[in-house]
Amino acid sequence: MTVIPDLDNAEELQKFLDAIDGPEVLRELLDGPGMDDARIEEFVEAAGPTRILDRVFALMGERFVPERAKDEAGIVQWNVRTPSGVFTYHVEIRDGAAKGERGAYSGANVSLKISVPDLLRVCAGRLNAVTAFTSGKIQLTGDMMFGAKLSGWFDY
Repeated sequence: MTVIPDLDNAEELQKFLDAIDGPEVLRELLDGPGMDDARIEEFVEAAGPTRILDRVFALMGERFVPERAKDEAGIVQWNVRTPSGVFTYHVEIRDGAAKGERGAYSGANVSLKISVPDLLRVCAGRLNAVTAFTSGKIQLTGDMMFGAKLSGWFDY
């Protein structure tokens, strides 16, 4: 079982971040005792939002299943709310691959707004993206059809 590192120990935090290699580790983190939104946000702030989000969006490319997306292509922009503010990333899906990067993308097919705890839950498979959308935890603008297919293209 994953143990949340000491939030005041930069070396422990870095080792923990380096160990996040897929949804299994995120699930263990999120399933830990007391891991409510406030505790998740505290962890993200201590580790550094960009360090966490850079890792999560890099993993999206690794968890992409091209056979599920078939010939679909496009850009998804993510606006992730943290206690430090909103951080923007985008994922480009093209030629059987997905690549997540920091920053906005002009002309994205779809733009999503989500809190950092809910993003981690979606990426860990602890929150269904469709349920998150219908409950208002994810706000979507742009191509609704493209956005509706998106969650099925990744292995959580």
